[in-house]
Amino acid sequence: QPTVCCGRGVTPASLIAMWTKVADVLETDLGDELVLMHAGLSEMFTLNSAGRVIWQALPAREAQLAQALTQVFEVDDETAAQDVRALLGELAARSLITHAP
Repeated sequence: QPTVCCGRGVTPASLIAMWTKVADVLETDLGDELVLMHAGLSEMFTLNSAGRVIWQALPAREAQLAQALTQVFEVDDETAAQDVRALLGELAARSLITHAP
């Protein structure tokens, strides 16, 4: 179970997209972690507290997700945007989220 928070970025065209959870993803709350399981792929992924804030704010645009991070954690706008972009890239690569313009 890899901890997902920072990784691959998203494409510039997807920066204004509305990100949504894929319907086949199941969630299990373990207190300080949120475990995601893609039912169709039978793979599990763990989100830390920052990843949880982002996940629970979906559906949303990237800027809205970054704002959610700055409201919960003491992090500047640029760092929040980078963290959100990285997590969205990881989640999209693992077929846990999708985006539409």
